[in-house]
Amino acid sequence: MDRQWSVRDQHRADMLALLHRGRKLTRGEIAEALRLTRTTVSDILGGLLDQGIITVTEQRSPGGRGRPAEVLGIHPGAVRFVGIDFSHTTATVCLANSAGDVIASTVATYSTGAGWEARVQQTLAAIRDLAVGEVHLEFLAGIGIGLPGPNSASWHGFSVAETSMEPFHLVRARIRELFADAFGCPVLVDHHIRFAALYEATLAGEDDLSIVYLRLSTGIGGAVLGAGTALRGAHQLAGEIGHLIADETATARDCRCGRRGCLETVASEGAVIAAWQQIDGDGDRDGEGDQDGVELAHFAAALDRHDPRALELATELAGAVGRALGIAALMVDPAEIVIAGEVGALLGPVLPALRTALARQCLTGTEVQVRIGDSSPQQGARGAIAALRTADHPSSRHRPARAAILPHPAEGGLRVR
Repeated sequence: MDRQWSVRDQHRADMLALLHRGRKLTRGEIAEALRLTRTTVSDILGGLLDQGIITVTEQRSPGGRGRPAEVLGIHPGAVRFVGIDFSHTTATVCLANSAGDVIASTVATYSTGAGWEARVQQTLAAIRDLAVGEVHLEFLAGIGIGLPGPNSASWHGFSVAETSMEPFHLVRARIRELFADAFGCPVLVDHHIRFAALYEATLAGEDDLSIVYLRLSTGIGGAVLGAGTALRGAHQLAGEIGHLIADETATARDCRCGRRGCLETVASEGAVIAAWQQIDGDGDRDGEGDQDGVELAHFAAALDRHDPRALELATELAGAVGRALGIAALMVDPAEIVIAGEVGALLGPVLPALRTALARQCLTGTEVQVRIGDSSPQQGARGAIAALRTADHPSSRHRPARAAILPHPAEGGLRVR
């Protein structure tokens, strides 16, 4: 059973709140700021020092007779938040301190056919492998996990053709339970693209704008932010722009969602690579490793040297993406559209064509601002950390115990801090 939040817990949280803002204070300064007795402050700070949560940063001379005063600050290796972004082929893990600064990160790679059981176990091992030296997990306040949309994998890795998929809300629940059991802290699970969009909005200082966010990567994911809140919909499917139908022809490719011709089959990394290989006529590249990355780099290089074939393909992609975004803009009426991901980063030279295609689909036309956003693969994990920092706000009167589970996103929207 979860223990009750005590007065001592509140004092502890208030002390950490001062230090979490990057401040370095003596015991006396902390006692004065919080109007607590020095005995209370010293008792709680002693426990935090023993746990490695805070550390002595310097000795301050009293300016006269007496012992130097210890100046205390957050231990730089004390991990407070873990952000995880599960894509279709990798899990990006970021460990952050209380200020939200990433102090360690890694990428766990698994096969496309790996089930959630294997993906989770590899990621749990990757997190523990990061906790070496001064980096420790003794003070975790929460783990934020971003998952791709439905139909990305079953629990045991069977393909959709071989077995029916486990309902995705059950997958979310099981993943939440596994991480909570492993680390004994609150766990927040949401769509990884929503987390990425929240991070992009925070990074750009646009917390209150209405934004449509689209990431073109190994898959295509979208998110809709309204005044800083990620919209989810009745079935947690709001923003799935990647599954708008972009190809109505008889040769449309099958999509992982079970339909044909989705935008993901046209503008995802794999789709773009396949189209470029067909045009370029050299799919082997002398056996170079990381074939997808290599082929996308060749396409990017062709764009840089203004190869007309690459520009033609990029213009076609811009048209497909622009039409999908135009439909989204018609429904949502955003102030801004942000395009990210490895493929999204290549669309800069053809943004005019994208804007033209978008304008034909929505009433606001060219008034909608469109820009290429940050394409860092850590966006989703960092967005999860930003959401956890909001949930961990120390001014809350009724805080969860460390083993409690944060509410499911459907029970309350995340907000950008």
